[in-house]
Amino acid sequence: MNRRAALIAASLLIATGPIPLAAAADPTKAWPFKVPDETSIPAGAMGEAIALGRKVVTQTQTYAKAYVGNGLNCSSCHLTGGTVAWAAPFVGLWGVFPEYRSRSASVNALQTRINDCFQRSMNGQALPNDSPEMLGVLSYVWWLSQGVPTGMDVDGRGFRKITAPATPDKAKGKTIYAEKCASCHGAEGGGINNPDGSYLFPALWGPRSFNIGAGMARLNTAAAFVKANMPLGQGGTLSDQEAFDVAAFFTTQPRPDLAGKEDDWRQGGKPKDARY
Repeated sequence: MNRRAALIAASLLIATGPIPLAAAADPTKAWPFKVPDETSIPAGAMGEAIALGRKVVTQTQTYAKAYVGNGLNCSSCHLTGGTVAWAAPFVGLWGVFPEYRSRSASVNALQTRINDCFQRSMNGQALPNDSPEMLGVLSYVWWLSQGVPTGMDVDGRGFRKITAPATPDKAKGKTIYAEKCASCHGAEGGGINNPDGSYLFPALWGPRSFNIGAGMARLNTAAAFVKANMPLGQGGTLSDQEAFDVAAFFTTQPRPDLAGKEDDWRQGGKPKDARY
């Protein structure tokens, strides 16, 4: 079976194959966060699609370069390939879509949500719904969602919300950035590459970073991500105030615009921390 046929077969398996449930769900509680064991990856077409999807997520610059407009990988925000709690994980996402989103004022399929990231966080263009890359990412999310009942939120989904104890201070944030962040993201926020030019650490502003329509361009989202996960390997070491201060600094730096941004929140519900 060639690669294209294998991926098409995988899409059919996704559409028809239910995720096995671990136990009856308690709708009043979030489902425990658990990444499936590698041994659960099936052989054949489905396994090939899952492997491709993981590469698209972790090595986007190589495996989906045609659809990326900046220097990021999906795993720049979805840490370790979407397997880290409170770092926008993919675990359990399969069963919570379709989902209404106030930003688009519409019910979004998972494919739409993925393409939101490509068009905003990656400052690029949408993956065709029948492309190997899209089918691969869908397959990967399907695998990571094994055992999670349909409709259940997983403990650790998205970002843990925090509240600033005082007005964020961009000047203090600049100092925190220089002390805690610049060694990885660069003194001017442009990111760090390997000697061969390949991606190492993501740009936080400038032309190689996410655009103003990305979730990470919003103060509350960025602060929550920083608090839980940054500096890398030292998540939780910054105070809530420090997380908001540094987020207030880097989210307001120059970054790419978003064409069509005027269509966002056209039915209301625009958050106070939106960049436009």
